[in-house]
Amino acid sequence: MATASAARASIWIASGTLLSRVLGLARSMVLVAAIGATGFATNAFGTASQVTNVVYTLVATGVLTSVLVPQLTRARLRPGGGADYVNKLITLALCGSLAVCAVVAALLPTLMGWLGTHWTEPGQLALATGFAFWLLPQIVFFTLYTVLGEVLNSRSLFGPYAWTPVLNNVVAIAGLAAFVIVVGADPDGERTAAEWPEGGTALIAGSATLGVTLQAVALFFFLRRAGVSYRPDFKFRGTGLGATARLGGWTFLGVLVSQIVALALNQGMNRAAGGEAGIAAWQLASLVTVLPHSIIVMSLVTSRFTRMSVAAERGDTGALRADLSLVARLTVVSITLMAVVIAVLAGPITRILMASASVERLYPVMAVLICHVTGAVAFSVLFVLNRGFYAHSDTRSPFVIQAAIAVCSLVAIAGSLLLPSGAATAFITLATNLLFWVQLGVTFVVLRRRLGGVGGRAIVRSWWQSAVAGAAAAAAGAWLLHVFGGIGVDSWALSGAGAALATCAAVAALMTTVYACCLLLVRNGEAGQTLGIIASRFRRA
Repeated sequence: MATASAARASIWIASGTLLSRVLGLARSMVLVAAIGATGFATNAFGTASQVTNVVYTLVATGVLTSVLVPQLTRARLRPGGGADYVNKLITLALCGSLAVCAVVAALLPTLMGWLGTHWTEPGQLALATGFAFWLLPQIVFFTLYTVLGEVLNSRSLFGPYAWTPVLNNVVAIAGLAAFVIVVGADPDGERTAAEWPEGGTALIAGSATLGVTLQAVALFFFLRRAGVSYRPDFKFRGTGLGATARLGGWTFLGVLVSQIVALALNQGMNRAAGGEAGIAAWQLASLVTVLPHSIIVMSLVTSRFTRMSVAAERGDTGALRADLSLVARLTVVSITLMAVVIAVLAGPITRILMASASVERLYPVMAVLICHVTGAVAFSVLFVLNRGFYAHSDTRSPFVIQAAIAVCSLVAIAGSLLLPSGAATAFITLATNLLFWVQLGVTFVVLRRRLGGVGGRAIVRSWWQSAVAGAAAAAAGAWLLHVFGGIGVDSWALSGAGAALATCAAVAALMTTVYACCLLLVRNGEAGQTLGIIASRFRRA
């Protein structure tokens, strides 16, 4: 019964996340149509949004997300179900994020000046700073969304957190569509500062912020269903917030290190000029590669993390190890397929995202996408294994590992300065993704010592089985892509969005079939279980 409930929760979360991510891709496609994927305006907007994301990640993810569910789970055991803790936590999050927002606003011109050190286009820094001020309130509402979402998740009300981003994307798409209708499209990113329209900054960035605001506020309507009636409470003593703050200290330091790397990465990629790939191309590629992670891995982890935390609280290490091993194996099998499909279809995928751009503009973004996918499996499995630490409220170990990897990332970013500006973004992307594999290896060894094992043999078995199946699927996909004309300038697969979509559908179907057959041939347990579930449902039907 518990397994069926977890399966339903995963499907519900995945459905909302899938729709949200599909709309997110549509949003990016409209943004590319409006201001391009390379060039003056899109890199200005990408840099401004990166600043907002960095600060939000420090405030919300750094302090709250990784430690909040275990603390909320413990708070529910108190008299009153921990309602006082929740009220104080929401109040503190609002006050803290407002204070941070004010500090960032004061420092914003200086920060944007540093990030735009390599810009030579007149007016680009001013445009980026204008975008950033319009996006700044997102810090408050993203923080609120995170806190409310984790409160609902801790009470097994998973749907709203997964589904409210749909509202955000709809509003943002409407704003971008209005920009295209009123101002006109610029898919190659050739609009200069002198041609930038009055009110265009407010229309693009303002609609994005409005979407985030509605996404956060909508969660308040679901709190009562979770047994919480929110009332502002400024008495922060005596409810365990100090323990959360102490636990969040190591997490905050870890996220701080990663966000320093993100800002350095942003500055390094801002060397791009003209039609070269820069921060906007990197963000577009990230959106594609994170899609499978968000749909599959996040839904699995979200529905099971509360259970992991309860197992750790009870000292049931065996149950925690079993959950970690199962989710890690499912992650390896699913993300390997997604990674090889994206790698083979990087060209047609880029054409779909940049439907109206000239073919020559596709190749820089295509290269970044291929580099980005090299670390997809490692990133997702690392995300799963780190939950083993967080379930035990151990945030120090991931920080120490992450800090060492961050130093290597900074060295790689500095090394990109020796390369031509057009190659910097692809080089940084490849180096930082390969470092995920190093971080994963170290994390696995440390966590195995901590838990006395994490089902390593079963995970490695799934890994090599997936690698063999992935190689066969990649060969089959590359052959069929060649039949469709490859990715040359005159190829049919890149001739338009419709041709690219047809190519992706055919090639992905072939690759999935080959991959599944190979997994069954090598007797992969996860594939066999999935096939058995499907077969049993067909028999019942």
